[in-house]
Amino acid sequence: MMNQVSEGVDYDLIPCDEVENDQAWDIRVLRGDFVETVLRFGNISFNEETDCLNFNFLVISSPNSTATTENESLQLFAGDILQSVLENAIANDALLTKEQDED
Repeated sequence: MMNQVSEGVDYDLIPCDEVENDQAWDIRVLRGDFVETVLRFGNISFNEETDCLNFNFLVISSPNSTATTENESLQLFAGDILQSVLENAIANDALLTKEQDED
């Protein structure tokens, strides 16, 4: 079950200056166990077999030494954030998708 998180309360989107993609954004955690941790999501795909989203992310910076991609609590929180970001993008008609080529 996903926990409800909100932009501006639990996390902020911040521009990602280090990559060439002008659509890239990082996520700064505003509260909880990983406050001030900055995450960057990578590829996101839908797995038809399990009927869920698969994603990866990087920890760009964190004052918390346990904030790693292997930390299950952070993985779950990142999933909650991703769900919120996607729901907001859908609601604002701002979600861009790209079909994966099977070849």
